Amino acid sequence: MSDLDQEKNTEKPKDIICMPTSIKVFRLYGMFPSANRLLNPGKKFYIKFALIALYSSLVLVGCTMHLVKNIKDNTYNHVELDITYIVSMCAGYGLICSYIAKVKFAVQLYLFLSDFSEFKKPIDFEETNKKYNRYSIYHYCYLESIVIFILLGSNIFKGDQCRKENEENNLNEICGLFTYTWMPFNIDFVPVKQMYLFEQLFGAHYVYMVAGLAAWMVLESVEHIASRIRHVTYLFNDALNEEDSEKRRKKFNFAVRYHIAVLELEDKLNKTFSVFMFTHMVMTGAIMGYGVYAYIKGRNLSSFLLAIGWLVGLLMDCHSGQRIRDESDSIAIGLYQANWAHCDSGLKKDILFVLMRCQRQMILKAASFGIMDHPMFLAVLKASYSYITLMTQNEKRDH
Repeated sequence: MSDLDQEKNTEKPKDIICMPTSIKVFRLYGMFPSANRLLNPGKKFYIKFALIALYSSLVLVGCTMHLVKNIKDNTYNHVELDITYIVSMCAGYGLICSYIAKVKFAVQLYLFLSDFSEFKKPIDFEETNKKYNRYSIYHYCYLESIVIFILLGSNIFKGDQCRKENEENNLNEICGLFTYTWMPFNIDFVPVKQMYLFEQLFGAHYVYMVAGLAAWMVLESVEHIASRIRHVTYLFNDALNEEDSEKRRKKFNFAVRYHIAVLELEDKLNKTFSVFMFTHMVMTGAIMGYGVYAYIKGRNLSSFLLAIGWLVGLLMDCHSGQRIRDESDSIAIGLYQANWAHCDSGLKKDILFVLMRCQRQMILKAASFGIMDHPMFLAVLKASYSYITLMTQNEKRDH
């Protein structure tokens, strides 16, 4: 390895200046490396995440054991709630773990979006960064509010109803917890039950908040890529409006290099979020279906709000996928409508090559199983409706 390569490898990475609010919040939740360990988070980063994830797992463990106990005893008491929380927690862990596994690609993406040394700063970068920093705060407040209402709308304040059901149906449910829970040992006494409730609330809050914040990160990332795409379109038009042929060729070549670099952002985006998108696509339909059904059956506000939260998250991600597709088309449209009739034949051929490359849209993948866009959102909604219809019909048949 040459001295120059060693110098590049040991060079301290530049600070990330795009999406500062979202990244700051993600660091608060232990989901993004510190500024001095961007490209090498280290074992401490992953161990810290593993410990938090393990501590947060009591909601999932309690619900799963309650479901197994219900099936074993053939009681089936509120199994729709068990399934709602199990599926939503599993989906949340899937989203979080897929992001953590690819966090280095996320760092590379945000470093590129914050680096203007090779290519100029996008014209609307400051406006976009400022606007989405503000929106990031709004989203955080919304997410914190809906998660708190999910927690408060659960079984915590339904102790009287729970005890009444125990007497009527000869059950032994632990009342006053976030979810219906069963453990192979007694936890229904002070202060063990209160400690268990605290861990449940912490775990549910952490998983749902981080999953929602990650969905917002996708949207904000796409908006910054869109800003770069608009800048490329501007540079192509600026080059073709140049009267001097030599300067025109130089500007056009620069725009082509910039275009290639922006197209490579699609790969970085999908390496970071494609598994995340797949998990979102597959699990959200079931969460919304079971959540709405649980509300219809038992008027459980928590499950309904959970369904709404995942619906909004899916909408953001599908909108992000549609947005990047539409913005990538704008390069070809802008280039085709530009003033290139006066260009020399060599430049016209290069313009055709660029237009041919633009025929393949930039997309946000759900692994290898689909593309996140508006039709995907409608498909998941149809799947959710199918879940609700199927469970409602089964309940009528049982009665």
